[in-house]
Amino acid sequence: MGKYSKLGIHLKNSEKTIMKLTFDEVESILGFSLPKSARTYEAWWANNPDSHTHALDGWLAMDWKTRVDLTNQIVVFAKKEKLAVIQQTEDYVPTEVSISAAEFEEKARIFMSKYYSKPLFAGKYPGVPKIFDMISADNEIVGDAKFYTMVRGKSLPPAKFATIAEHVWLLEKTEAKHRFLIFGNDKRVPEEWLKRYGALVDGVEFFFYDIGAGKIERLNGTKL
Repeated sequence: MGKYSKLGIHLKNSEKTIMKLTFDEVESILGFSLPKSARTYEAWWANNPDSHTHALDGWLAMDWKTRVDLTNQIVVFAKKEKLAVIQQTEDYVPTEVSISAAEFEEKARIFMSKYYSKPLFAGKYPGVPKIFDMISADNEIVGDAKFYTMVRGKSLPPAKFATIAEHVWLLEKTEAKHRFLIFGNDKRVPEEWLKRYGALVDGVEFFFYDIGAGKIERLNGTKL
C-alpha cells in the first residue's frame, strides 16, 4: 500500500460516483498534511499515473479522476463514467486539463492568433490605461483572457463580475476592429454575466475556450 492508499480506499468504499472534498477533508482521510505543492499547483492533482504515484494510489487505481479548484481549496473526485456529466452537477469544478491562469492566457493567445490569422502580443492600446493580454501590431485586434470559476463551485463571483465589467468598458474605449474577452475554466461565469449585463455590451465579443476539447465557442452575438 502506498502513502495515499487511504484516500483510494475511502473512494472505493463510497457509494457515491461524484465526491467533493475540501483539502482539509482530504488530509483528515489521509491522516497527514498535504504537501505545499498540492495547495499551490493544479498539476499535483493531474490524472497522470506515470509521474504521480500519489495519484495512482490515491484515486486512479480505484478508477476515479479529479478536477481541482485551488482558489477554494476543493477537489472533486468522479468515477470515470461520470466525467461526461460532471459539468451538469453542483459538484462541478472546471477543467479536466490542469493549468494555471498564466498558462491559459498563453494558450489563449496562441489560439486567438490563429483564429484572427495575426500574431497577438501583450501590450497597450493608444490612449487606454491598460496592458491588454492580446493586441495586434496594427491595433485592429485587442482582447483579454480570464480564467474564472464560480465561488465554491456554484455561487456567483461578484468581484470577478466587476472585473469583467471594467474590462468590457476598457475594450469599448478602443477603436479596434475586433474586441474580445476569452474565458477559460468555467463557462458559467461569462454566461451568467451576459444574462445580467449582455444587453449593455457594445461590440465586445465573449468567447469560451475549451482547452480539453481544443475548441472555441462564441457566447454572444452570432454563434460560430
